[in-house]
Amino acid sequence: MKSGDGSDQMLADPADIWQECAGNGSGVNLQNVREHIVGLEREAPLLDGRKARYVNLDNAATTPSFKPVLAALSRFLQWYGSIHRSGGFKSLLSTHIYERCRREVADFIGADLSYHTVIFVQNATHALNKLAMRICMPQGHMVLTTVMEHHSNMLPWRKLGCTVEYVGVRPDDGALDLNDMKDKICRNEGRLCLVTVSGGSNVTGVIPPIRRIARLAHAHGAMIAVDATQLVAHRKFKMGASDDPERVDFAAFSAHKMYAPFGSGVLVGPRWVFERGTPDIVGGGTVSGVTIDEVAWADPPEREEAGTPNLPGALALATAIRTLESIGMDNLAEHERELTRRALAKLTRMEGLTLFGPKDPSLGQDRLGVIALNAGGLSHAKLAAILGYEWGIGARNGCFCAHPYVRELLGISMEEMQAVIRKLASGDHATTPGMVRASLGVYNSAEEVDYFVEALQRIVRFGPRAEYVLDANRKGYIPLLSPSTSAATPGAVS
Repeated sequence: MKSGDGSDQMLADPADIWQECAGNGSGVNLQNVREHIVGLEREAPLLDGRKARYVNLDNAATTPSFKPVLAALSRFLQWYGSIHRSGGFKSLLSTHIYERCRREVADFIGADLSYHTVIFVQNATHALNKLAMRICMPQGHMVLTTVMEHHSNMLPWRKLGCTVEYVGVRPDDGALDLNDMKDKICRNEGRLCLVTVSGGSNVTGVIPPIRRIARLAHAHGAMIAVDATQLVAHRKFKMGASDDPERVDFAAFSAHKMYAPFGSGVLVGPRWVFERGTPDIVGGGTVSGVTIDEVAWADPPEREEAGTPNLPGALALATAIRTLESIGMDNLAEHERELTRRALAKLTRMEGLTLFGPKDPSLGQDRLGVIALNAGGLSHAKLAAILGYEWGIGARNGCFCAHPYVRELLGISMEEMQAVIRKLASGDHATTPGMVRASLGVYNSAEEVDYFVEALQRIVRFGPRAEYVLDANRKGYIPLLSPSTSAATPGAVS
């Protein structure tokens, strides 16, 4: 009953309409990328009544949209229709574009659609939960993950009853303890079914050696999954051939961290894994046929994409990929490396600052532009509030959905962490231990890095310009306004 992509039934050339809708991202490069970011010209209100251009250093949480993405959606929505079933022109076209988006994703990460399946999901969290439903079906299977992981690469395995072990990290720089990794993989050969690891840390920017880990996992009978959420928008990433001992078996990532925040994500893996068992969500689109007593499931990826797919989200992702490729992933990576080196060179010279993760800007070690820190006697929540209210800088604070990793980096004992968890459960996210995180994107500039460093220097040296108090509703710090706050603060970056 599946209609395919409908291209053989269309009178118009779908490739022409695809090109009209998606474009090719051409013309976007490092020199003009700031012109192609939605909302970059917007200003934030400051404590003293002025407005300053907002400096977004929270890209590890989510990224703004590329303008070509927004334009593609605007062009396409006039053609939008249901996919895979209708014989109408808009539906046939929508089906073609949806499947074309799947091929764009596959090409970007080097997935072979004769072997892999590319499944569109809501985000990486959804993808990893879906993967856990497949990997954790047989009883007694073991999953090896790491202390470094985002909660989305920890909790799905625990929820489904897998036996889970964790690889530790080095206390000096937060990198994975590869000796511990090797020991646990070798020791659990025969029962270990999956090693799952972050492609890049959302706390410290550490990039684990995933090819080395993959070779080790495969040599001992396990598969490897990579949470590529923090990686794919910053570095080249390829799955690898099906017979490559350093291949990645599964990958998950979110479009909203790739300049396409429209509710889409991807899970990629061997097709045979998703041909067995029952889909985690069932209903429309997942079946070939249904009787009162029986169900014939559709082939993947359709059987894993229940309900009406998010076609606009898939198109947004495909267009963002084309834009990233126009910039060039190598060009992008070197730009972000330069910004990271610049930031670390300045921050490591500051007194009263504690940095977490790899700190030496002269090292050749590759790392992402994610910098976690604490400053002076200020709590992380208060520091983030000061940066926002007084400087117009958006930075993250807290534990970044990576509580075990942050606990290790802060040197908090398990007993102390129990008390922290109780406070977090009560809604107190402001007075518990944590960090401030600045995370860079392709559009960030050297001037913004310098402005961030200047802000930290002034805050550490002179303190905030207002008194800050905890706000019970916002669960964070807000300033108490007084006549003294009307004095001019240093100007925002222009």
